[in-house]
Amino acid sequence: MMKPDDVLVALLMGILLSACNAPLQTVSLTTDDFKFIPEMIEVKASAPLSITIYNAGRETHEFDSPVLMYSVQMPDGSNVSSGGLGMSLQPGSRLRLIVVPPPGTYLYMCRRKGHANMTGTIVVMQS
Repeated sequence: MMKPDDVLVALLMGILLSACNAPLQTVSLTTDDFKFIPEMIEVKASAPLSITIYNAGRETHEFDSPVLMYSVQMPDGSNVSSGGLGMSLQPGSRLRLIVVPPPGTYLYMCRRKGHANMTGTIVVMQS
């Protein structure tokens, strides 16, 4: 279940997305027991990014990427931060995020206790 702050971040990302005329890039991630598949994703900065995460494992997992998800810059230059943990995914559940990240490297992870090595990277390349 998404927290109220998560809904706010998703809404703000949607507003930013609506300002873009570029086609949507889509990537899929799968969480399995204690790993993300794939562990590295490369995309271009020229278009908004749709990330679908599916939990195929037996454990509850989280998707968190503090820089990617929680530091959305608004057109007026202000920042929005939910300041919470990642979004929880129960076994068999799916989550979709739409972001418009600038070029850079973004770590994503599961912050559940005992899942410390469950990480991956999204590289957003200049187009």
